[in-house]
Amino acid sequence: MPQQAEKEIIQLLKEGNLTTFNQVFNTLYFPLYFYCRKYISSPEDAKDLIQNVFLRFWDKKEEISIEVSVKAYLFRSVQNECLNYLRSAHLNVSYFETENGKVDCPDSSCTPDVEIENRELEHVIYSILEELPLQCKKIFIMSRLKGLKNKEIAKILAISVRTVDTQIYRALKIFKTKLKNHLAINLIGLIILFLM
Repeated sequence: MPQQAEKEIIQLLKEGNLTTFNQVFNTLYFPLYFYCRKYISSPEDAKDLIQNVFLRFWDKKEEISIEVSVKAYLFRSVQNECLNYLRSAHLNVSYFETENGKVDCPDSSCTPDVEIENRELEHVIYSILEELPLQCKKIFIMSRLKGLKNKEIAKILAISVRTVDTQIYRALKIFKTKLKNHLAINLIGLIILFLM
């Protein structure tokens, strides 16, 4: 988008132009939603977080300072919203893999340092996942990567729901313990963790 057009859009948004806001919403909602899902496993929670970002954006429209583009601003806002949501949860860690196994950075929102730290964290998470006991790992992948409910997993594996609960709890505890020091240093950028 040309810089002049971007400035006009920003100005119209600051003036409270609802048509422009709706255009931005309709254009960016789904890209932002799918970006949010890289952090948040629950579709409902992701929708709520996106709604929060847009509501806050509209409420603060006169005060917003957009330096790159509306798109970059909103992607950064969604990233921050997700990280705040994750930090506010109890550190029950689950794991998520993007389609290409890497975290995507829209526009120029990731610096080289952040990308390196993301890769390091991704490597740590893969390593921890591989170290889980076989049944624990299988159940954890079915739950967090495939999105199956505990009852569904129990039925597929012919085990009790209590066993599924226990194995997921065990995996989360292992992730929490092993990531504790790493996360204290590296809670930045795009991380492929979910705090359930």
